[in-house]
Amino acid sequence: MAEWALADRWVLARLDEVVTAVREAWNGYDVTAGVRATMDYVVDDLSKWYVRTNRARFWAPDRAPDPTALATLYEALVTAVRLLAPAAPFVSDWVHRALTGTSVHLAAFPVDRGRREPQLIAAMAAIRRLASLARAARETRQLRVRQPVARLQVAVPAAVKGPAFADLLDILAAEVNAKHVEVVASDHDLVRLTGKADFRSLGKRYLKDTPRAARAASELTPQQLLALERGESVRAGEFEFTPADVTVTREVASDWAVQADGQYVVAVDPTLSPDLVQEGFAREVVNRVQRLRKQAGYDYGTRIELSVAGADEVVAATAAFQGFVEGETLARRTVLGTVFDEADVRSEVDIEGRRVTIALRRHDGRKGGGR
Repeated sequence: MAEWALADRWVLARLDEVVTAVREAWNGYDVTAGVRATMDYVVDDLSKWYVRTNRARFWAPDRAPDPTALATLYEALVTAVRLLAPAAPFVSDWVHRALTGTSVHLAAFPVDRGRREPQLIAAMAAIRRLASLARAARETRQLRVRQPVARLQVAVPAAVKGPAFADLLDILAAEVNAKHVEVVASDHDLVRLTGKADFRSLGKRYLKDTPRAARAASELTPQQLLALERGESVRAGEFEFTPADVTVTREVASDWAVQADGQYVVAVDPTLSPDLVQEGFAREVVNRVQRLRKQAGYDYGTRIELSVAGADEVVAATAAFQGFVEGETLARRTVLGTVFDEADVRSEVDIEGRRVTIALRRHDGRKGGGR
């Protein structure tokens, strides 16, 4: 899929940026800047974003890993430890030997390989910013992270829009658990822009006319307010306003959950259909099963048998999304409505105030499937 190819290109383009920054830091004997640039890349870009949003490419049940993703991750890790070698010679050598079989101190120091893609980097930065706003918007309506929502509307500055941004919207949808993402033409489709006068700034120029200037500032159009945000001056009648004269604020214009950061705005549809509610319960069941797998000490590839009993709504949701639950938890047999007499681990859990008993045991490969 196109978005995954873009994800690979993005993380390597960011890597080239980091290589240049670290080389400049080492040339200037600035150890702190060199180490910080490398670690920020490894933690924020590589681990918390690239690996997490592409995890299905690295491992999925009954499917081989994506060789392109593995090669991309390998290059990023090897380059990162080579960048760290001057400041952390021992740990970087240990990691480098584990990855390559050779000492990091015999390897050439990384160079920028010319894979800069400014538009792609800007587009991914926008996606990450919108994802953070979407999570904050969900929290305002107490929409738990595993509860899917039907629609997400976003607004971004015109300079961000383009093919790269459009191709990355699937990543945003998956990250914030939304079925559909729509990009609106302007942020005032989602919020109302208002201007609040800065009396101190206006008073320096307009003196006794400051109150009238303030009233004119409160009547500026959305287009004029956006121009102020872009750093431009605007005129309203006899008054001219600079960005320092007016504070632009945003007010929610609908019953959706809205969060804004400048011209970056996200609106989440809080309406949940019965199907969405059921899927949310099923995702919560998956989460509890994964915790129990860890408690039981199962290997990540261990196939299991699963039983779910208790609250009718949760059991029904598990039945409706049984294929999803089994795929996510490696369950080869699922029993609903009753609990295994013999289980490796059993727990009574609370899912949105509904009591459910979940039990797991290893699948021996001989027992039949079914519910």
